[in-house]
Amino acid sequence: MNHVLLAALCFLFLSCHRQPSSQFASATAHAEEPTVAASHSETDESFSSDGELTQEDFDRVTPDASKTTEKTMLLKRYSYVTAYNPETRCPAWVGWTLTAAHTDGPYPRLKKFLEDKDVPQPRALYSDIRESRCGYQRGHMCPAADNKWAEQAQHDAFLMTNICPQDGDLNQNDWEELEEKCRDWAKAYGKVHIVAGPIFIHQPRRTVGENHVAVPDAFFKVVLVGEGSKAKAIGFFYENEDGRHPMSHYVRSVDEIEDFTRLDFFHHLDDETENRIEARSDLRDWR
Repeated sequence: MNHVLLAALCFLFLSCHRQPSSQFASATAHAEEPTVAASHSETDESFSSDGELTQEDFDRVTPDASKTTEKTMLLKRYSYVTAYNPETRCPAWVGWTLTAAHTDGPYPRLKKFLEDKDVPQPRALYSDIRESRCGYQRGHMCPAADNKWAEQAQHDAFLMTNICPQDGDLNQNDWEELEEKCRDWAKAYGKVHIVAGPIFIHQPRRTVGENHVAVPDAFFKVVLVGEGSKAKAIGFFYENEDGRHPMSHYVRSVDEIEDFTRLDFFHHLDDETENRIEARSDLRDWR
Protein backbone atom coordinates (compact mmCIF):
# COMPACT_ATOMS: atom_id res chain seq x y z
CA MET A 1 0.00 0.00 0.00
CA ASN A 2 2.86 2.37 0.88
CA HIS A 3 4.52 1.66 -2.50
CA VAL A 4 1.31 2.53 -4.37
CA LEU A 5 0.90 5.79 -2.43
CA LEU A 6 4.54 6.77 -3.03
CA ALA A 7 4.20 6.13 -6.77
CA ALA A 8 1.08 8.28 -6.95
CA LEU A 9 2.77 11.15 -5.12
CA CYS A 10 5.78 10.99 -7.48
CA PHE A 11 3.47 11.13 -10.49
CA LEU A 12 1.70 14.20 -9.13
CA PHE A 13 5.00 15.94 -8.35
CA LEU A 14 6.37 15.39 -11.86
CA SER A 15 3.10 16.50 -13.45
CA CYS A 16 3.06 19.79 -11.50
CA HIS A 17 6.66 20.64 -12.44
CA ARG A 18 6.69 19.65 -16.10
CA GLN A 19 5.13 22.75 -17.68
CA PRO A 20 7.73 25.48 -16.93
CA SER A 21 10.63 23.48 -18.38
CA SER A 22 8.77 22.54 -21.56
CA GLN A 23 7.57 26.12 -22.01
CA PHE A 24 11.14 27.40 -21.78
CA ALA A 25 12.37 24.78 -24.22
CA SER A 26 9.77 25.82 -26.77
CA ALA A 27 10.65 29.46 -26.24
CA THR A 28 14.34 28.96 -27.01
CA ALA A 29 14.18 26.34 -29.73
CA HIS A 30 14.06 28.68 -32.74
CA ALA A 31 14.80 32.38 -32.53
CA GLU A 32 13.21 32.96 -35.91
CA GLU A 33 9.99 31.14 -34.99
CA PRO A 34 8.65 32.51 -31.66
CA THR A 35 6.28 30.21 -29.82
CA VAL A 36 2.75 31.30 -28.93
CA ALA A 37 2.41 30.91 -25.18
CA ALA A 38 -0.55 31.06 -22.84
CA SER A 39 -2.97 33.89 -23.47
CA HIS A 40 -5.46 35.98 -21.55
CA SER A 41 -7.58 36.35 -24.67
CA GLU A 42 -10.57 34.06 -24.99
CA THR A 43 -10.57 33.83 -28.77
CA ASP A 44 -8.17 33.71 -31.69
CA GLU A 45 -10.51 35.78 -33.84
CA SER A 46 -10.03 39.05 -31.93
CA PHE A 47 -8.18 40.75 -29.14
CA SER A 48 -11.34 41.84 -27.37
CA SER A 49 -14.77 40.47 -26.68
CA ASP A 50 -16.42 43.26 -28.70
CA GLY A 51 -14.81 41.92 -31.88
CA GLU A 52 -13.61 45.36 -32.95
CA LEU A 53 -9.98 44.27 -33.06
CA THR A 54 -9.64 41.40 -35.51
CA GLN A 55 -7.13 38.71 -36.36
CA GLU A 56 -6.10 40.95 -39.24
CA ASP A 57 -5.19 43.68 -36.73
CA PHE A 58 -3.19 41.09 -34.78
CA ASP A 59 -1.25 40.15 -37.92
CA ARG A 60 -0.52 43.77 -38.86
CA VAL A 61 1.29 44.50 -35.61
CA THR A 62 3.32 41.26 -35.57
CA PRO A 63 6.66 41.96 -37.27
CA ASP A 64 8.67 39.37 -39.14
CA ALA A 65 11.55 38.50 -36.79
CA SER A 66 13.28 35.95 -39.03
CA LYS A 67 16.42 38.12 -39.31
CA THR A 68 16.93 38.42 -35.56
CA THR A 69 18.85 36.05 -33.31
CA GLU A 70 16.71 36.69 -30.24
CA LYS A 71 15.02 33.70 -28.65
CA THR A 72 11.55 34.94 -27.79
CA MET A 73 8.11 33.80 -26.69
CA LEU A 74 5.07 35.18 -28.49
CA LEU A 75 2.37 36.17 -25.98
CA LYS A 76 -1.06 37.17 -27.20
CA ARG A 77 -2.86 39.38 -24.72
CA TYR A 78 -6.32 40.91 -24.57
CA SER A 79 -5.37 44.10 -26.42
CA TYR A 80 -1.81 43.54 -27.62
CA VAL A 81 0.73 40.96 -28.66
CA THR A 82 4.31 40.82 -27.42
CA ALA A 83 7.48 38.83 -28.05
CA TYR A 84 9.09 38.28 -24.66
CA ASN A 85 12.85 37.77 -24.41
CA PRO A 86 13.75 35.47 -21.47
CA GLU A 87 17.39 36.60 -21.66
CA THR A 88 16.74 40.32 -21.16
CA ARG A 89 13.55 39.80 -19.06
CA CYS A 90 12.02 42.47 -21.31
CA PRO A 91 9.70 42.41 -24.30
CA ALA A 92 11.53 42.41 -27.63
CA TRP A 93 8.54 44.28 -29.05
CA VAL A 94 4.89 44.94 -28.28
CA GLY A 95 2.27 45.48 -31.00
CA TRP A 96 -1.31 46.73 -30.77
CA THR A 97 -4.06 48.32 -32.82
CA LEU A 98 -5.60 51.41 -31.26
CA THR A 99 -9.05 52.49 -32.42
CA ALA A 100 -10.72 55.83 -31.79
CA ALA A 101 -13.22 54.09 -29.51
CA HIS A 102 -10.40 52.67 -27.39
CA THR A 103 -8.57 55.94 -26.70
CA ASP A 104 -10.53 56.33 -23.46
CA GLY A 105 -12.72 54.28 -21.17
CA PRO A 106 -14.18 53.81 -17.69
CA TYR A 107 -11.43 51.63 -16.21
CA PRO A 108 -8.86 53.59 -14.17
CA ARG A 109 -5.14 53.03 -14.15
CA LEU A 110 -4.21 49.90 -12.21
CA LYS A 111 -2.38 50.60 -8.96
CA LYS A 112 0.18 47.78 -9.16
CA PHE A 113 2.45 46.04 -11.62
CA LEU A 114 1.99 42.31 -12.07
CA GLU A 115 4.34 39.35 -12.32
CA ASP A 116 3.68 37.47 -15.56
CA LYS A 117 3.58 33.81 -14.65
CA ASP A 118 3.16 32.78 -18.29
CA VAL A 119 6.93 33.14 -18.77
CA PRO A 120 9.69 31.03 -17.19
CA GLN A 121 11.74 32.03 -14.17
CA PRO A 122 13.81 34.06 -13.62
CA ARG A 123 11.44 36.83 -14.73
CA ALA A 124 11.00 40.50 -13.95
CA LEU A 125 9.27 41.44 -10.72
CA TYR A 126 7.89 44.73 -9.46
CA SER A 127 10.78 44.94 -7.00
CA ASP A 128 13.43 44.71 -9.74
CA ILE A 129 12.69 48.17 -11.14
CA ARG A 130 12.51 50.76 -8.36
CA GLU A 131 13.69 54.25 -9.24
CA SER A 132 14.97 54.89 -5.72
CA ARG A 133 17.29 51.89 -6.04
CA CYS A 134 18.23 51.55 -9.70
CA GLY A 135 17.48 54.99 -11.16
CA TYR A 136 14.85 53.76 -13.63
CA GLN A 137 11.08 53.74 -13.72
CA ARG A 138 8.80 50.98 -15.01
CA GLY A 139 8.06 52.12 -18.55
CA HIS A 140 5.06 50.73 -20.43
CA MET A 141 5.54 49.73 -24.05
CA CYS A 142 1.78 49.46 -24.67
CA PRO A 143 0.50 52.38 -22.56
CA ALA A 144 -1.93 52.00 -19.70
CA ALA A 145 -3.92 54.92 -21.15
CA ASP A 146 -4.49 52.93 -24.38
CA ASN A 147 -6.20 50.22 -22.32
CA LYS A 148 -8.85 52.00 -20.26
CA TRP A 149 -11.65 50.54 -22.42
CA ALA A 150 -11.69 47.09 -20.77
CA GLU A 151 -10.81 45.75 -17.33
CA GLN A 152 -8.77 42.87 -18.79
CA ALA A 153 -6.93 45.23 -21.13
CA GLN A 154 -5.94 47.44 -18.19
CA HIS A 155 -4.82 44.37 -16.23
CA ASP A 156 -2.63 43.10 -19.07
CA ALA A 157 -1.04 46.52 -19.59
CA PHE A 158 0.52 46.16 -16.14
CA LEU A 159 2.09 42.75 -16.70
CA MET A 160 5.85 43.03 -16.31
CA THR A 161 6.29 41.50 -19.79
CA ASN A 162 4.98 44.85 -21.12
CA ILE A 163 7.50 46.84 -19.06
CA CYS A 164 11.11 47.97 -19.46
CA PRO A 165 13.45 49.95 -17.20
CA GLN A 166 13.06 53.50 -18.54
CA ASP A 167 14.59 56.83 -17.65
CA GLY A 168 12.07 58.68 -15.48
CA ASP A 169 12.34 61.99 -17.28
CA LEU A 170 11.82 60.27 -20.64
CA ASN A 171 8.93 58.19 -19.31
CA GLN A 172 7.03 61.15 -17.92
CA ASN A 173 7.71 63.64 -20.68
CA ASP A 174 8.80 62.99 -24.27
CA TRP A 175 7.78 59.30 -24.38
CA GLU A 176 4.42 60.14 -22.82
CA GLU A 177 3.97 62.95 -25.34
CA LEU A 178 4.31 60.41 -28.15
CA GLU A 179 1.77 58.12 -26.46
CA GLU A 180 -0.69 61.01 -26.33
CA LYS A 181 0.00 61.87 -29.97
CA CYS A 182 -0.78 58.28 -31.01
CA ARG A 183 -4.15 58.56 -29.28
CA ASP A 184 -4.76 61.81 -31.15
CA TRP A 185 -3.96 60.03 -34.42
CA ALA A 186 -6.30 57.17 -33.55
CA LYS A 187 -9.09 59.70 -33.07
CA ALA A 188 -8.22 61.55 -36.27
CA TYR A 189 -7.77 58.50 -38.53
CA GLY A 190 -10.09 56.04 -36.78
CA LYS A 191 -7.41 53.39 -36.22
CA VAL A 192 -3.61 53.19 -35.91
CA HIS A 193 -1.31 50.17 -35.82
CA ILE A 194 1.62 50.52 -33.40
CA VAL A 195 4.72 48.50 -32.51
CA ALA A 196 7.11 49.61 -29.77
CA GLY A 197 9.99 48.14 -27.84
CA PRO A 198 13.52 48.40 -26.47
CA ILE A 199 16.77 48.61 -28.41
CA PHE A 200 19.95 47.09 -26.95
CA ILE A 201 23.19 48.36 -28.45
CA HIS A 202 26.03 48.05 -25.96
CA GLN A 203 27.55 44.90 -24.49
CA PRO A 204 27.67 43.85 -21.78
CA ARG A 205 24.14 44.99 -20.99
CA ARG A 206 23.51 46.80 -17.76
CA THR A 207 20.97 45.02 -15.56
CA VAL A 208 18.91 45.97 -12.51
CA GLY A 209 17.26 44.03 -9.71
CA GLU A 210 17.72 40.56 -8.30
CA ASN A 211 16.41 39.06 -11.56
CA HIS A 212 18.87 41.02 -13.70
CA VAL A 213 16.43 42.87 -15.92
CA ALA A 214 18.33 44.38 -18.85
CA VAL A 215 18.31 48.18 -19.26
CA PRO A 216 17.63 49.26 -22.87
CA ASP A 217 19.91 51.77 -24.55
CA ALA A 218 16.98 53.20 -26.48
CA PHE A 219 13.35 52.66 -27.46
CA PHE A 220 11.54 52.59 -30.79
CA LYS A 221 8.00 53.08 -31.93
CA VAL A 222 6.55 52.66 -35.44
CA VAL A 223 3.04 53.72 -36.46
CA LEU A 224 0.92 52.80 -39.49
CA VAL A 225 -2.39 54.23 -40.68
CA GLY A 226 -4.47 53.77 -43.81
CA GLU A 227 -4.57 51.38 -46.73
CA GLY A 228 -3.19 51.34 -50.27
CA SER A 229 -2.43 54.78 -51.68
CA LYS A 230 -3.61 56.38 -48.41
CA ALA A 231 -1.28 54.35 -46.19
CA LYS A 232 1.53 56.09 -44.33
CA ALA A 233 3.99 55.14 -41.62
CA ILE A 234 6.47 56.84 -39.33
CA GLY A 235 9.13 55.75 -36.86
CA PHE A 236 10.63 57.16 -33.67
CA PHE A 237 13.91 56.53 -31.83
CA TYR A 238 14.36 57.64 -28.20
CA GLU A 239 17.60 57.20 -26.29
CA ASN A 240 16.98 55.96 -22.75
CA GLU A 241 18.09 59.14 -21.04
CA ASP A 242 16.94 62.55 -19.83
CA GLY A 243 16.13 65.09 -22.49
CA ARG A 244 13.39 67.49 -23.47
CA HIS A 245 13.15 67.80 -27.24
CA PRO A 246 10.44 68.50 -29.79
CA MET A 247 8.90 65.33 -31.24
CA SER A 248 10.56 65.98 -34.59
CA HIS A 249 13.92 65.34 -32.90
CA TYR A 250 13.03 61.66 -32.51
CA VAL A 251 11.51 61.02 -35.94
CA ARG A 252 13.05 58.30 -38.11
CA SER A 253 11.83 56.35 -41.10
CA VAL A 254 10.51 52.87 -40.48
CA ASP A 255 13.40 51.62 -42.63
CA GLU A 256 15.84 53.14 -40.13
CA ILE A 257 14.07 51.49 -37.20
CA GLU A 258 14.21 48.17 -39.06
CA ASP A 259 17.99 48.60 -39.39
CA PHE A 260 18.27 49.05 -35.61
CA THR A 261 15.96 46.18 -34.66
CA ARG A 262 16.32 43.73 -37.59
CA LEU A 263 12.53 43.44 -37.52
CA ASP A 264 10.40 43.71 -40.65
CA PHE A 265 7.36 45.83 -39.79
CA PHE A 266 4.10 45.95 -41.73
CA HIS A 267 5.19 43.15 -44.06
CA HIS A 268 1.53 42.41 -44.84
CA LEU A 269 1.58 45.41 -47.21
CA ASP A 270 2.36 44.96 -50.89
CA ASP A 271 6.04 45.65 -51.61
CA GLU A 272 5.41 48.89 -53.50
CA THR A 273 3.37 50.40 -50.67
CA GLU A 274 5.72 49.13 -47.96
CA ASN A 275 8.82 50.50 -49.70
CA ARG A 276 7.18 53.86 -50.31
CA ILE A 277 5.85 54.56 -46.83
CA GLU A 278 8.72 53.06 -44.84
CA ALA A 279 11.29 55.28 -46.53
CA ARG A 280 9.51 58.50 -45.58
CA SER A 281 9.92 60.31 -42.23
CA ASP A 282 8.09 63.62 -42.18
CA LEU A 283 6.01 64.52 -39.13
CA ARG A 284 4.24 67.18 -41.21
CA ASP A 285 2.40 64.37 -43.03
CA TRP A 286 0.54 63.60 -39.80
CA ARG A 287 -2.33 65.77 -38.59
